[in-house]
Amino acid sequence: MKKNAAFTLLEILIALTVFAILATITSSAMYYAFNTRSRVTVQAERLMTLQLALTLIERDIQQVANRAVRDNEVRLLPAFIGRSNYMELTRGGLTNPNSSDKRSTLKRIALLCDKQQLIRRSWPVLDTLKRKEYDDKVLLQQVVGCQLAYLNEQLQVLPEWRANALPAGRKTASLPKAVQLTLTLSDWGKASFLFILPEGLYAET
Repeated sequence: MKKNAAFTLLEILIALTVFAILATITSSAMYYAFNTRSRVTVQAERLMTLQLALTLIERDIQQVANRAVRDNEVRLLPAFIGRSNYMELTRGGLTNPNSSDKRSTLKRIALLCDKQQLIRRSWPVLDTLKRKEYDDKVLLQQVVGCQLAYLNEQLQVLPEWRANALPAGRKTASLPKAVQLTLTLSDWGKASFLFILPEGLYAET
C-alpha cells in the first residue's frame, strides 16, 4: 500500500521560520522605502520653502525705492535701514488694479530674524502713526543663525548701513550696492545669498 505524503513537524517549523525571515526582510524593506520617501518629501518641501523665501526677498530688494518714511513721532526714517539682524526698506512695483483707488504702489517692508524664524514684516501705509501695527509673515523656520551685511560703493562689506557714513566730498549712497544674507539652518548648516540692488541707486547730494 502507498503511503500518503505529509509534512513532518520539523519541515513545518523550517517553512514557518523561512516565511518569518522573508516577512521581516520584506517589512524592513518597505519601511525603509516609505521612510526614505517621507524624508525626501520633507526635504523637497523644505527646499521649496527656502526658494520661495529667497524669491520674495529678491523681489523686495530689486524693487527698492529711494523714498524715506515718517514714523509715529513724525521723525523721518531713511529709505533704507540696515543692521546686522534687521533690514527695512521701501519697495515699489505693487499693482493697483482699481484705477479709481488712489492707493500707493509703494510699500514699507522689513526683514528680520526672531525666535529661529526668518520674518518679513510689512506696514499697511508708508507714513504711519501706528508703527507697532504691522503684519509679520514667517518665511523660514529652524533658523539658528542670521546675519545681514551690505556692500558699499567701494565694494566693502559693512555690518550696518548708514547713508551718511561716508567721507566728506563723496557721493552719498542712500542705498547699498548689494545685500548679503547669511543663514544657518539647523538641518542644512550655513549658506550665504547675495542680492543685487538695481544699479546701486547712487545719487548726488
